[in-house]
Amino acid sequence: MKIFAIHDKEIDEKIEIGFLFYYERSNSFIIELSEKLNEWNAPLLFSSLVRKGIYTIPKKISRLWVEERVIPSGRQNIGIILKNAKLSKYNEGKLLALSKGKSSQDSCYLREIKEEDLPQWVRDRQSDNLFESFPIVDNRIVCLLKNNTAIEVDLERCMEEVPKLYTVLSNYRLLSTLKVDAGGYGVSINESINIDKRILIENGIIIPIYAEVFKDFAAHSIVNTAEACSILECSRQNLAHLIKNNVLHPLKTGWRENVFLKGEITSGD
Repeated sequence: MKIFAIHDKEIDEKIEIGFLFYYERSNSFIIELSEKLNEWNAPLLFSSLVRKGIYTIPKKISRLWVEERVIPSGRQNIGIILKNAKLSKYNEGKLLALSKGKSSQDSCYLREIKEEDLPQWVRDRQSDNLFESFPIVDNRIVCLLKNNTAIEVDLERCMEEVPKLYTVLSNYRLLSTLKVDAGGYGVSINESINIDKRILIENGIIIPIYAEVFKDFAAHSIVNTAEACSILECSRQNLAHLIKNNVLHPLKTGWRENVFLKGEITSGD
């Protein structure tokens, strides 16, 4: 994961207006905007969201903002451009870092920072990100949040904001493809339907964890070493390196096999 502070020369270069999170493995982006912004001084693409009080920008809109600031993949002579940039293939995140996110459309630019330099308000906002999610019965899913809260979400209640959900409701085979998105900012189903954390929390109810739920949880969310390697497309040696460096945290270790939460595997970077 790489983190960039977003600055705007027209506001105050000393103060960040937000932070861009780039998750390299999934090649996805999330933007956290400062609540000091309003619809008039926020970047134009985000003004309608800020007007509604939404400051965590969904990944699709975050990607659009990034794509506005990098050379398009279809540009003439793109191969020469990538070669000069010492890139073997087109990658929005790496191109964004090279250009520092500058664009002729506004006065924003990026500055790469370390995770420990994030301000407390960002950490507080991320405290209710997801670390695991799994389907249960009747088109419902359970989401486990980093603040030690469990919520149950009826997906039918989310359809107003995520209309594509109708294509997977009552289809357990498709619902079983549910996974936590990078950074825990939401979930995706069948690789094509994204539900943001805000929608899940607004439509969820806090629940106690009872035995039957744990059975569903174990069936969906526990993976062994071989499954973890398959998801990450890495070798057992690479997986051991991630564990050694405290990137992954096995629930249980053994001589031949470790056991992990699938959400940690899919949401990590």
